[in-house]
Amino acid sequence: MKVLVLGCGMQGRAVIYDLLKSDLITEIVGADRIEPQLNKAIFPNLNKFSFVTINANNRSDLTEKMNWGADVIVDMLPRELTRVVTELAVGIGTNLVNANYGKGLDDLHEKAVEKGIIIMPEMGFDPGIDLVLAGEAVRKFDEIHELHSYGGGLPEPAAIDNPLKYKITWTFAGVLDSTYQNARMMDDGIELNISAQDIYSEENIHTVDIPGVGELDAIYNRDAVVFAEKFGIEKTVKSTGRYTLRWPGFAPIIHTWISLGMFSKEPLEWLSNKMSPQDYLCKLLEPQLQLGEKERDVCILRLDVKGIRNGKPDRLIYHVIDYRDLETGFTAMNRTVGFPASIATQMILNDEITERGLLSPIHDIPFESFIAELEKRGIQVTQSG
Repeated sequence: MKVLVLGCGMQGRAVIYDLLKSDLITEIVGADRIEPQLNKAIFPNLNKFSFVTINANNRSDLTEKMNWGADVIVDMLPRELTRVVTELAVGIGTNLVNANYGKGLDDLHEKAVEKGIIIMPEMGFDPGIDLVLAGEAVRKFDEIHELHSYGGGLPEPAAIDNPLKYKITWTFAGVLDSTYQNARMMDDGIELNISAQDIYSEENIHTVDIPGVGELDAIYNRDAVVFAEKFGIEKTVKSTGRYTLRWPGFAPIIHTWISLGMFSKEPLEWLSNKMSPQDYLCKLLEPQLQLGEKERDVCILRLDVKGIRNGKPDRLIYHVIDYRDLETGFTAMNRTVGFPASIATQMILNDEITERGLLSPIHDIPFESFIAELEKRGIQVTQSG
């Protein structure tokens, strides 16, 4: 069977690595602007891999490459291309997996059903693993009263050497963009909307203690209410939120920058060039925040659920804590984004996923099988309660 991987950058390389290890897959094509350098000592079965250059911003080039004849396309391109890639996959009639949020794709469901294909967005780390865990937690309870989901990619303490206490494991432009977003959550039955301007203010941050890691700041992350609806708990849930985890010290710096307009995307004239404050931040900081060759990052998920189970009040907490693999060089973020996307791809190829249309990790990823596959790759899920 054949797989096309669109985007061979940080997370795409982890997808390729994992797919190469599968006996189910006979051919993998990677497509990007620049060919990745894949070390034969790390990447197995490279005879199954080939590369094509692509301009993903050129629709005709994208269409041509996606028409290659893959059984599944794995989209690891930037999220602004998610819609066009998904539209093309449906038009071509090819199964698609990606790790980006699936907002704005609902209208493609019926077309995907007609084509007899699977579209599986949100199949990475956060969103991704968190949604699989949340779906299983909801199925275990009679009623859900509280659901709080935490996720973050951080440098481990030994790698902290800057005031932000942060290192890049994704594109920094993407980090800045996701940092400055409005949020929606629910507290004691009241829906709250928090503007991007206020997300990092002290009154909107709480701390959580992660076993083996320590106390981290939790910052509201986008829309938790829409996920409550996707989980099917909107009638019983009283409190719900999605949160980004950061080391203490990150939030006040970001809040100051936001207050000073440093996250603005409005171009300013700088001598002979035009550049937005956010672009300037990115160019200034990206080289300074790189993870060193022997430094490790840590990816953390925490899902905290309260409700009624078997007729009694109960609580369930899941944790995922994963560190960089220095042997392969894959960061924890590479592993926890790329490997779930690869696992879902292989589940499609071996018919473990039988529904068709626009699917979700919440309902459509076989839980026990998925957890077993994560554990084979050294990603552990722990449960208490």
